[in-house]
Amino acid sequence: MRSVTREFTGDGLRRVRDLVEQTARLAGVSASNVHKLVIAVSELAANAIRHGGGSGRIVIEQTDEGVRVEVSDHGPGLPEFVPQELPAPEEINGRGLWMVRNLCRDLHITSTARGVTVRLFMPRAERPA
Repeated sequence: MRSVTREFTGDGLRRVRDLVEQTARLAGVSASNVHKLVIAVSELAANAIRHGGGSGRIVIEQTDEGVRVEVSDHGPGLPEFVPQELPAPEEINGRGLWMVRNLCRDLHITSTARGVTVRLFMPRAERPA
């Protein structure tokens, strides 16, 4: 297994996306799943910057089955209840985590007053229809 850890800020979002794409391709993740993973992690990293104090940390791990990613920040944490459904059209926030839930597998969110950690998994092969 190969693991990569990086700290990032807003100036490093491009590097985060590139690193996720490169690691997923090396792990043999399908092109479609690489694209989904990059979108999901980009959203999580942007959320970490926007809501988590301006910076974050990413850990990317290749496994035999695909790629595990963890994005964390040092912000105030999430509200106690994070809806699972797509927010109403008039809502300003909430689409990012909804999108990540629909793009990746095994989404786990840990939120405390010291920050948020989101873990997800992307398999090598596309999901069956």
